[in-house]
Amino acid sequence: MPKIVHPIGPGWTADVDAAMQLFGNRGQNEIIRYLNGHGPVRRGEIVEAATSSEASVATHLISLENSGVIIVDVIPGRRHGRAPRYSVDLDRVKELIGALMDYLLNCQAPPPRQDVEQGPDPGSQ
Repeated sequence: MPKIVHPIGPGWTADVDAAMQLFGNRGQNEIIRYLNGHGPVRRGEIVEAATSSEASVATHLISLENSGVIIVDVIPGRRHGRAPRYSVDLDRVKELIGALMDYLLNCQAPPPRQDVEQGPDPGSQ
């Protein structure tokens, strides 16, 4: 059986890819949960509550912001000397979860890859 490196087919969208990257990471899930219950808060508060290092939290926040899952009250480039506050965008979280659910539950199996030789069907013996 060939190893799946990256799914093929029209069901794999940018939102599905973002959902897999974001929700497959415990640190990012922890930040989303914390912000949902406590936001908007400053990064220092998130670091105190998280089980990750300050550097990891900073990296996670960038990823979450780039995907639109969190909202920051100060735009990038204007944060020097300011303490931005972070909050979760629940609509975006639901959108990404919906995309992932749609991909997992509603798509057809991808066609066999043409560059992989198919072995005999185990049920045909």
